[in-house]
Amino acid sequence: MTVLDIDTPPTDEKTDWLLLSEAALKVGNFASLDELILQALDTWVDQLNPESRWKIAIELYTGDEISTGRAAEIAGLDYVSFMEKLRVHGIPFMAAQSTNDEQKQREEALLDELISI
Repeated sequence: MTVLDIDTPPTDEKTDWLLLSEAALKVGNFASLDELILQALDTWVDQLNPESRWKIAIELYTGDEISTGRAAEIAGLDYVSFMEKLRVHGIPFMAAQSTNDEQKQREEALLDELISI
């Protein structure tokens, strides 16, 4: 037997989320709706399974949308572990464009150091 509550108006999911967002902005430490949404997305990514996080990170990384460090963060790995996993999966390291020769030499030295680990 279904019981209907006459005093509670039906809400759709969109209305529910809007009400929840407005309340969170009032009581939370959020400067804006954008900040609230970004925090919610970060929390969502943190809760994904490792395989999904890896796939998202690789999609963005190989599309040259994010840095190696950010890809490692999304994948839930430290930088060195991420680099090793790239190597194991045959995914090439994509270095950022260097602004000068000195910076390029530092990056190459760091890469050589990482590879020798």
